[in-house]
Amino acid sequence: MEIHCKRNEEGSWVSPLPFRTPRDRLPDNRVMALKRARILNKTLAKNPCKQEHFHIYMQGILEKHAELAPPLQPNEECWYLPIFGVYHPKKPSKLRVVFDSSAKFENTSLNDVLLCGPDLTNSLVGVLLRFRKDVIGVVADIEQMFFGFIVAEEDRNYLRFLWHRDNDPDKELVEYRMCEHVLEIHHLQQLPHMV
Repeated sequence: MEIHCKRNEEGSWVSPLPFRTPRDRLPDNRVMALKRARILNKTLAKNPCKQEHFHIYMQGILEKHAELAPPLQPNEECWYLPIFGVYHPKKPSKLRVVFDSSAKFENTSLNDVLLCGPDLTNSLVGVLLRFRKDVIGVVADIEQMFFGFIVAEEDRNYLRFLWHRDNDPDKELVEYRMCEHVLEIHHLQQLPHMV
């Protein structure tokens, strides 16, 4: 990461995915991602409100953080991230789409081949004690902070996902890929992983 992490012309950080070395080649998991996409479509069709929230979220992803994936070259390695939506228990109208890098295919997931960083999560006791230290306490929620880190071009095919062309549920599923790092996984205890 120290060698390959750099700033681009716009001032954003560009970094590769932190792959373990050595590692086995990832299997082609497109069939699993396609199955999950079809299940998602059926689920959303039964819940128009969730479907609307999902499409609003995906519109932002497609406009700012993803691109149509180019065709793969013969024998080019890639990985497809299944997606699903979750609601915050205290914000029933706010849906977040999860790019599931822990999804297993042939007993392998993207998280399995990535290095795990240090656990930088503050302990709850430490946070509460620091609130007693001063007169004013500040809390912040930085929305989509990790979307500010661009994925190196050569690693974007490991962040492919299937979604409707032009975010239109009546159009076919096509392949997109994330241009920015994904930190959106459903089990936050693995926060240091790609999530």
